[in-house]
Amino acid sequence: MKPELKVGLTVAAALLVLGGAIWWAKDVKVGEQTATIVFPNVSGLNQGDPVMINGLKSGKVQTIALAGRAVEVTILLDPTVVLYQNAVAQLMMLELMTGKKIELDVGSPDAGRLAPDGKIRGIFTADIPQLVGFAGDAIDTLRLLVRDLQSVVGNANAIIGDASVQEDLKISVRNLRVATTDLAILARDLRGANIKQLLANIDRTINTVETLVKDLQPDVKGAVGDVRGTLKNADALIASLSELTNKLKTDKQTLVGRLLNDEKFTLKLDSIVNNLDSLLKLGQKDGMKVQLRLF
Repeated sequence: MKPELKVGLTVAAALLVLGGAIWWAKDVKVGEQTATIVFPNVSGLNQGDPVMINGLKSGKVQTIALAGRAVEVTILLDPTVVLYQNAVAQLMMLELMTGKKIELDVGSPDAGRLAPDGKIRGIFTADIPQLVGFAGDAIDTLRLLVRDLQSVVGNANAIIGDASVQEDLKISVRNLRVATTDLAILARDLRGANIKQLLANIDRTINTVETLVKDLQPDVKGAVGDVRGTLKNADALIASLSELTNKLKTDKQTLVGRLLNDEKFTLKLDSIVNNLDSLLKLGQKDGMKVQLRLF
């Protein structure tokens, strides 16, 4: 083999190796930083999908893993990118129907730098296939709604088509017309009436009532005073009666007190009355001889 051929093959092989290395490491940069984004859903996102900052590709998706009911996405970013605590990532479509990308808002400096183990809040935006699915669900719901509406309209037609209902509606309309006519007549009468005179009479009546109330106030106050005095006298009378009753219950000196409280005296008095009654009956029957000596 000629030396020139060997040199050419060696250079070609070196170029192929160099090109392959460049293609393999085209997205790898020295000193790359990682960040974690938490999404509720990552439908359509794959490893290697781009991470965009203000429309410029600044990294790629490294790993995708479940974290409970959420999904944690680890991304590789350019080391010059500075992330803050209020950073937000949004999952968006890369093309019209396929492909996904992450649009990253790094946040604002006044929120402070994001800690190395901090996590970025992710927002999932529905793409066209999902919107089509939502539209299909909405169409199914609308179909059920239309069917129910047709049923309601059918029931309404059945009710309105009833002869008795139609007759009731006619009567209601007729009554409404009569009521409207009466209201029109009433309004016309009110327009013709002397409203000012009526209001003046009402005002005069109110003034008369106020004057009457003022005139009656002294008499009412006097009557209230008399009632209060009567109540005081009644209270005094009740107290006197109560005192008399208590005194009679314990008094054994007076005749009434002995009658109420002395049982022996009561028995003696009862015996005297009985004897006197017997004596009177005997006198009525046989007569009595009475010897009366005056001197």
